[in-house]
Amino acid sequence: MSLAPIAGVVLAGGEGRRLGGNKAVLRLPRSRSGVPGLTLVDWTVARLAAVAGVEEILVAAGDFGAEVGPVDQGLPVSTAPDGPGAGPAAGVLGAARARPGHRLLVLACDLPLVPVDLLAALAASGADLAPAADDPGDPRAMNPTCALWAPPALERLAARIEEGDNRLYPLTRRAGLRVEPVGAGRFGDPEHVLLNVNTAADWERARRLVAATASSLGQDRREGDQRAGGKRLPRSSP
Repeated sequence: MSLAPIAGVVLAGGEGRRLGGNKAVLRLPRSRSGVPGLTLVDWTVARLAAVAGVEEILVAAGDFGAEVGPVDQGLPVSTAPDGPGAGPAAGVLGAARARPGHRLLVLACDLPLVPVDLLAALAASGADLAPAADDPGDPRAMNPTCALWAPPALERLAARIEEGDNRLYPLTRRAGLRVEPVGAGRFGDPEHVLLNVNTAADWERARRLVAATASSLGQDRREGDQRAGGKRLPRSSP
């Protein structure tokens, strides 16, 4: 049985209260050549666009809106309004409503160290829900904001929100769903790979680690070009 197509989803609607503003517009360090670093939303778009099988990117920015810079990976990029509920769940369901029947490869923009290889492993899953995890054996260690969501899990999430529960995490241990976590430790130190930027200290740590990582946006762009057959496709308007 063929699997449903995949849309990449950037969760960029967090208020960033502990950081004093919208996380999505924080900018990563300059490159060695002096090129300005990408904003977190642009970085996340580039991560998802480099994954084979992803056909387009949706940016769920909530009430903040989003400006996506010229990170051309040969894929259409557009924004998706929030669905019902609140927080990340509203972003996920908004994307699900915009692209019914699709699988969603979801990545929050405040996870700036997630490697493309981990995203590719999630995208390759045939599960109803495939979250990245610090410890694949512990449901509490699974991260549903770095995960592949298939239609059965999205339908269950919609039902939970109708019941008034906006949390994503309970779906990682909900009976009746096939949940297959992917261990972040396969792709590096899990404390780095799934580092969540919530505070100023987290942001400084992330900036240092991004500057030091061997994975570069340029490499991701080459991978994206190869996947697209070297063609640059037009980006849709937000």
